[in-house]
Amino acid sequence: MPGCSTPPIGSRQGWHRLAARLARDGESEPIHIEESDTTFAIGWKGRYRIDGPAFVYSDQDTGRVATILGYPTDKLSQIA
Repeated sequence: MPGCSTPPIGSRQGWHRLAARLARDGESEPIHIEESDTTFAIGWKGRYRIDGPAFVYSDQDTGRVATILGYPTDKLSQIA
C-alpha cells in the first residue's frame, strides 16, 4: 500500500515519528488500515516532531505543516 510504513510488532523503532490526523476542522478523517491473519499496515499520512514546547505535524500529501502548542511535549519526549 503506498504511503504505508509499519515496523514489526513489538518494535518501537520507527513508530514514534509516524502520524495520522484523526480529524480536521471538526470532521473526522479516514485512516486506511489493512490487516490479515499475520500482518497489518497503516496508511500513515504524515510525520511529527517535537520542537521544545511545540508539537509539529507535517502532512505528506499536502505539505501543510501545523504547529500545535499546549501538548504535553515534555512527557511525549520521555516516551519517544
